[in-house]
Amino acid sequence: MKKLFENVKFGAHPICWCNDDMLDLGDEYSFEDIVDQAAEAGFVGIELGRKFPKNPEVMKTELGKRGLVLTSGWCDTMFGCPELRDEYMELFQQKARFLKDCGCEVVVAAEGTGSNCWDPREYRAKKGVQKLDDAGWKLFTEGLNEAGAFVKSLGMKLVYHVHTGTCCETYDETKRLCDNTDPELVYLLADTGHLHYCDVDLEKFFTDFADRIAYVHLKNIRELVLDVVRDYKIDFNSSVKCGIFTVPGDGGMDYRPIMQILSDKGYEGWMMVEAEQYLPSPKTLHFMKMAREYLREITGV
Repeated sequence: MKKLFENVKFGAHPICWCNDDMLDLGDEYSFEDIVDQAAEAGFVGIELGRKFPKNPEVMKTELGKRGLVLTSGWCDTMFGCPELRDEYMELFQQKARFLKDCGCEVVVAAEGTGSNCWDPREYRAKKGVQKLDDAGWKLFTEGLNEAGAFVKSLGMKLVYHVHTGTCCETYDETKRLCDNTDPELVYLLADTGHLHYCDVDLEKFFTDFADRIAYVHLKNIRELVLDVVRDYKIDFNSSVKCGIFTVPGDGGMDYRPIMQILSDKGYEGWMMVEAEQYLPSPKTLHFMKMAREYLREITGV
């Protein structure tokens, strides 16, 4: 087929093998397993995971042996929480420096204040998200601008992950974030799985926010599981254990329209396959090869 992109590269997220939030999922995979299989499946980049080396030079050497580079890493933020804002800004800056030393171009940020996934003050899985009020939104977006300026000073980009179970998970919340942050400092990470999970119109999202999207996570959803999750109000981490996520080429989402939109808008950069799974068999390598072949088929890349 016609090649849709000239400057897009496909990478893999280690959470496809080993989960960073639920430590019992995939713990049998070693760092070597993850990077060996990512390379074997045909990917050229990978994000940071908990099994990875803590020394940047060791990291770059080991990835380089396999034709991989480190693309980015996740940073929790609590900018909407006055008592934790400064502590988390310092942690964010430390992590950003580490990622810079590892050769990354992107830092991923996601707000935990009121989240049902990772607010350190209270585990809210059964209570749901506690949304930010106006004062919280002001703190949150001001914090993102400050963090984005710091990341820019390092020659990198901050991408904000619109994420299920947080203060920013819908189309309207994403618009509010964009309207209240500097487009030169704060970009978007568009995650197909999280957006669909939250019933966001993907084509509208990718069209309307194309100028802010600087990083993409490609995650598919098993529609039957999603129906059960919604009907029974199953929390996010439990939905992962139910097998809600899978890779492009499996599951219910057709990526062709999204890829065409990104192509038409001139998207450049990384697209990362990220699919937390709880499936002992077939193994992750099977799914990652499936995803890479599907992406090659629909993009020509």
